[in-house]
Amino acid sequence: MKGFNFFQDSAKEWRWNLKDGNHQIVADSAEGYNHKADCEKGAALFTTLGVDAPERKVTNPSGTDSGQGAEYEYFLDKAGEWRWHFQAQNNKIIADSAEGYVSEQNVKRAITNVRSLLKEVGSNKGGNNGGSNGGNGGGYAPATAGGSSGPGRFA
Repeated sequence: MKGFNFFQDSAKEWRWNLKDGNHQIVADSAEGYNHKADCEKGAALFTTLGVDAPERKVTNPSGTDSGQGAEYEYFLDKAGEWRWHFQAQNNKIIADSAEGYVSEQNVKRAITNVRSLLKEVGSNKGGNNGGSNGGNGGGYAPATAGGSSGPGRFA
């Protein structure tokens, strides 16, 4: 089913992945969460911020050349594959590409496809609720546009 899937991994941490219309995983959570509600908030944050966030090529994906605010960063990994990750306003990585790509053009196309999917998922609030899917992750509104909303994981 297209949209977010919420599940517990072998360490009993909650994670999400995002599937396209072909049931392929196109993005996943960059971390495990102790509570499903926090995992759902992470997916909601990605849904809200990921639609319009800019993209930027980086040479150091470990975060030392992080930009300002929410953005997709794409980079060449150590295996020679292009990947992307998404960081929130606080520069914390909250989503990763589900696979590596053979070219810079392909990773940029993947980011465009993820944006379109997030827009569609976000506009279908209340859709695909069932089974392990939980909600669609849409509808999160950050407290402030340019800074922290206070303490917590999703600031």
